[in-house]
Amino acid sequence: MKKISNISKKLIKLTLILVCGISFGQSKIVGKIKSDITNDKPYGNIYLEINNGNKSQVDRMTIADSIGIFQFNNLEPNKTYKIKVQLMGYEDQEFEVKTNENIQNVDLTLKGICGFVSLETAEKDWKKNKAKLYLVGGIAPVGNRKEDYRFEKKYKIKYYDFGDTAPNMECIQIYNERIFELMDEKYGTEWRKKVRSDVEYLK
Repeated sequence: MKKISNISKKLIKLTLILVCGISFGQSKIVGKIKSDITNDKPYGNIYLEINNGNKSQVDRMTIADSIGIFQFNNLEPNKTYKIKVQLMGYEDQEFEVKTNENIQNVDLTLKGICGFVSLETAEKDWKKNKAKLYLVGGIAPVGNRKEDYRFEKKYKIKYYDFGDTAPNMECIQIYNERIFELMDEKYGTEWRKKVRSDVEYLK
């Protein structure tokens, strides 16, 4: 009986060691996604994939929440992982993150693709009297009314509707908001009472 008791004790110790090893031998990555344009969470669904060979492709993927937070669980501690991030309007990027013994917190900044809609082009367009107020009207955009044409002529600006093919929304935001500032400086705030209400980011 004494021999059996000793074996039982050894089995219990071994079980405890294994449980502790599983509990404390795993790490996680918790991070936040930001845009290099606005320094906030980018618009849209942000998909991430980690190169964890122990999992299926579905289990290697996650999606950031409404404020840009994501996490990957059950990772090996002190190991470098690669995280791929994809979002329309941004470059596809891959980040290397090394885990620690517990929770590794990281901030990942995405590089936006603005093209011809940016803070720089807002400044240039304004100086050349070619500034625009951007709209995103969907499949059936709403055309100008007579008062809208009068507004364009008076303030030397054009409404531009992307329809359902808008570029990066953060780019539209910084462009429009800069034009709003320049119009306030030149015309005061009276123009805001006459502008189309569907201009993006108009407050």
